[in-house]
Amino acid sequence: MNPLETHPQAPSNMPRLMLLGVLGLLLFALGQFQESVFALLMRLWQQMLHLSGQAAGGTMAPNGLSKHGLPVGITYRLLYCGLSVLILHVLLRGRRTWWIAGGYGVALTVGMVLLLVGKLAGWPLALSKGYYVLGLVCSPLPLLVGYMLKTLPGRS
Repeated sequence: MNPLETHPQAPSNMPRLMLLGVLGLLLFALGQFQESVFALLMRLWQQMLHLSGQAAGGTMAPNGLSKHGLPVGITYRLLYCGLSVLILHVLLRGRRTWWIAGGYGVALTVGMVLLLVGKLAGWPLALSKGYYVLGLVCSPLPLLVGYMLKTLPGRS
């Protein structure tokens, strides 16, 4: 043993910090270049539907629920929320990841149900609240609030 080395070395946080940096940049790019991401998702969905032999016309057309088509809108929101959950998972070192993912899932479901009810029943208030919930969930705010609440003193 080296006489100058009295303490065993702590594991490095560098890989975790690098992963957080990459995930943060991906989330930033997803939000900053939203229209380009929607265009890419639209092409991917059209290719998948074409390969499966289905026509992309009805499912990909804007329908009042999403201006980019329902599959594209849902895919974008799942990507954004998935990255947010992954960032919180890494930040919080895996604690309560299932609760966080469940919270995002409930919020996405509530938003989609409000959109569907508003569209089918012709209720503009439900439609606007559905868009509001989905917009809120697909923003950095839940990520920041979730991390803040989890790191409050006395919480584990």
